[in-house]
Amino acid sequence: MMALLFIAAMLINCGQEAPEDIFAFVHVNVIPMNQERVLADQTVVVRNGRIDVIGSSASTKVPKKAVQIDAGGQFLIPALSDMHVHLEGDAWNMMFPADAQFTTDDLDFGHILFPYVANGVAIVQVMSALPNHIVLRDRIARREILGPRLLLSRMVDGPDRAWPPPISTWVKTAEEAHQFVLDSKKEGYDSIKVYSFLSQECYDAILATAEAEGMKVNGHIPMGGLSVEYVLDAGQDLIAHAEEVMKHAQGKYDQEQIEYFAKIIAEKWTWITPTLILQRNLIALLEDFEKELNRPEALYLHPMALGIWSFINNTLYSTIPEESRPMISQGFELFQRPFIKAFHDAGGNIMAGTDALIPTTYPGFSIHQELEELVGVGLTPYEALKTATTHPHEFLGESGQAGTVEKGKRADLVLLEGNPLEEISHTRKIAGVMIQGKWLSKAELQAGLEAAAAFYETLKR
Repeated sequence: MMALLFIAAMLINCGQEAPEDIFAFVHVNVIPMNQERVLADQTVVVRNGRIDVIGSSASTKVPKKAVQIDAGGQFLIPALSDMHVHLEGDAWNMMFPADAQFTTDDLDFGHILFPYVANGVAIVQVMSALPNHIVLRDRIARREILGPRLLLSRMVDGPDRAWPPPISTWVKTAEEAHQFVLDSKKEGYDSIKVYSFLSQECYDAILATAEAEGMKVNGHIPMGGLSVEYVLDAGQDLIAHAEEVMKHAQGKYDQEQIEYFAKIIAEKWTWITPTLILQRNLIALLEDFEKELNRPEALYLHPMALGIWSFINNTLYSTIPEESRPMISQGFELFQRPFIKAFHDAGGNIMAGTDALIPTTYPGFSIHQELEELVGVGLTPYEALKTATTHPHEFLGESGQAGTVEKGKRADLVLLEGNPLEEISHTRKIAGVMIQGKWLSKAELQAGLEAAAAFYETLKR
């Protein structure tokens, strides 16, 4: 009898609608990002993670069951994306002595990823993804962990030169390169990242196999005789840094050279993540590494990241001769910054990316610095904001689903205390974030950061 009652109850429950999650932003100024404008004094209703209604607050009815968010005088934008990051994981333990390595329990990704959430970042593209990131991505998708959506790009390179396995995979032959792509697809990675020391034979095999498997190819321009023109013709989807183009300018930082590269890359519709803040931070850390380690954001950086930074600085950056260091600033100022402006003016495809986890680019916080860098080279605030809102979804082929504040779109949203179209630094003034169907107020975001900082203190002890 009890069994029959249980089955009956299950059938009744299956016939009922699940309770709805409804939120209403009231008296909010909407920056929809489908054109440069502000829709003043709106009510935005979010139902089950989608934007259901946008209308004048004077005439739009708020559903009775809605959680109301009083947003008077504030500005609602789509959530941000950082399309070039790195992420802690077991493989990075190779940079630590055996008695200082981090366990799985130490790598609490709820804390590690929270600075992205707190800074309004709903998507990150991991450019050296690891097997544990596949499990993490799927747990986030199932909403078991609060965090940004992960796009995972597996890194491949030629042998014995740069990031060693398991951070990267080294391939020597076209057959190994071909098999690497097949394995990456089977294991569940989203795309391939090519690095600097691939042979032309391996590069060609990667591009051909990735195209056949429907995988995008992102990354560097390999230095083994491959040119900018070569990777454009090969169909590489994304060039990972403005610096990669600069390397092929052969020290000629004149406007004609800059405009040439801007034009040919724009004509191929190849995307670029400029990572200007990475270069800005490199210049700063070469002047005073300890100062860069002690920025306020360091409280929210996992101790593994701090160790990675020290390792990279001690083995790479500190070895740069003093007489060579001015060349880094010259390349940044004379080529990279004017190139990105010229590329934009030529109609080029730009996405915001920071190279977070590379010294001393702080995860989450650095996306606002990158937007400020883009405005600094000559983009308007609206143009810069597009690189972190609408453009990533264009790259992913999902503009119909997200990237703007419009009815039917995913409700990954950031509420700001100031208008970023007037001053791009207002993207830092976050009043709250909606991600994974959850609303997190400013106080809750700060509490999450403080919880991460407290956990990291236990690891340091």
